[in-house]
Parts: sequence; C-alpha cells; structure tokens
Amino acid sequence: MQRVLRNQTTTVISKDSRAQITVLPGEVFEAETELSPGGGWLTSIDVVLSPGMGKGVNPTVVVAVEGAKPGDSICVHIHSIVPDKLGYTGFSGTKHTLANSIIGVPDYDWGQNLRTVGIEDGFVNFAPNIKLPISPMIGTMGTAPKGDGVDNSRGGPHGGNMDSQDLRAGAKVTFPVEVPGALLHIGDMHAIQGDGELCWAGGIECQGLVTMHIDIVKRPYKSECIRVENDEEICAIACHPDMDVCIATAIREILNWICHDYRLDEKEAYLLLGQLLILRVPQLVNPTRTITAAVKKRFLTGL
Repeated sequence: MQRVLRNQTTTVISKDSRAQITVLPGEVFEAETELSPGGGWLTSIDVVLSPGMGKGVNPTVVVAVEGAKPGDSICVHIHSIVPDKLGYTGFSGTKHTLANSIIGVPDYDWGQNLRTVGIEDGFVNFAPNIKLPISPMIGTMGTAPKGDGVDNSRGGPHGGNMDSQDLRAGAKVTFPVEVPGALLHIGDMHAIQGDGELCWAGGIECQGLVTMHIDIVKRPYKSECIRVENDEEICAIACHPDMDVCIATAIREILNWICHDYRLDEKEAYLLLGQLLILRVPQLVNPTRTITAAVKKRFLTGL
C-alpha cells in the first residue's frame, strides 16, 4: 500500500504543489498528516507550544489521481482516521479571534492558554478528571484551483481549511478537479473539535494517519461547494469570509442536489428544506467561515 509521508508538505493549495505519490482510481492508500503548526515540535506530554516553535499553518501532503482531468470531480472515501498519542489546544492572548467579543472588553487579554494532552484508548485526557471521547476529523482537504494558489488557512470552492467534523471516517467527499491529477491536499487532523472551533488552535490538534481511496466521478449538477455523504446525511460545506454567503451557498447546493438526484421540483424541494434543513457552524474563526447544510437521507428515500 502506498503511503504519503509528512516529511514533505506545503502550506498553499496550488497547481504548483508537488504530489508525493500518484494513485489509481479505487486504490487504497495511507496519508500521514502533519501537526498545525508543523515542524515536529510536539515530542512529549511536557512540551507546550510557544512562539517560534511551529512552522507553517495547516501543512498538507499532496496526492495526484491518475486520469483526473479538469471538469471532472473526485470522490474521496475516508476509511479511517487514527490520531497519534499527543495533541494540543489553546489560544494566545488577543490572537484568540472571539475572546474580545465574548468577554465584551476591547483590550481584554487572557495571555498564553495552551495545553498539551495525551490521546489513548479512544479518549483525549483533557484534565485529570475529564476524558473526552475522540471523534477524529480532517481539518484541511482540497484540490488545487486552476488560478492562484490558496493559503491553507482558508477555505473555498476547492475545499481547503473547512475544519468540518463531517470529514470523518465513513464520509464520501466530492471535490472539483481544476488541474490534471486533481492534486488533493490533506492535513490538519483534529482528535475532536466542538462547533465553532472557538480557540485559536481549535479542537485537539494532532498528527495522525488517514486511510482512503479516491474515485473519479462526474461533476455534480450546478455544484458550487464541497459535497459530503455519509450513512445518515447528505451535506454541503461552503466557506467564505461573509457568513451570509456561506449559508446561501450551502443551502443552494443542497437544493440543487435534491432537485437533480431525487427529481423534485425546485419549489417542492425548497418547501421540503423548510422542514428538514440542518445548519451547522463547524468554525467561525478562520479568515473564511464554514457552514454545513445537511438533510437526513431517510426522508429522501423513495422520492
């Protein structure tokens, strides 16, 4: 089985990124993900991140898909996500995006608040009396855009830094192909993350190992953002600096998905969404916010 190693990463999702391996459609492979920020600084439970220790936000490994060409889409089937034994979380002073507005004092500064934690037996050892069950996810995943590269701190129609809990084991994630080989970028694993990703280092940041395969598929009908399907839901993930744009894009994606794949009239589908739509806010601290619109598949069975 081919494996992508974390010793070769990039912090920009770009057509100029160098793919470490090329996989065939349907080929199962493994990807090591690097910690964000990268640099191999987290070596023991006693090490706490300090300024200058990490290098680069959300470093990603890169995989090419044989035969993927512009105009296609790829569907990434995530088989498993296994976090390493160490992680960290926290924020630093006013760099914490929401601290000032939550506290309500413009010059409020909580200082350094960073915590290194152990991950073992399916739990994060968050505090002596608090164990959190892991729910590992991939924070940054996207295909190379045809134009300028996009910094790994941002999300968009290509995917990127979505920080969505829907990118978990069992998910099928569809991305557009804009350059030959697609150039899928993968990184920024979290062992667990709450909605909103409130901290500067949101969730439990960690290294890990992802197992997956990729299919080349037809570009979805009127697709504007990332589609995810799992056993229970269909989901649309949109990223944009304007939250209203995020919401509209994600809902429009779900509407078009239902109309095309389940053959509903647009007005009927819109009425249905008025009763069934689920909206989640995976993160609101990145330069580009993330919104997930979802519908339970059981209500679409038989349409």
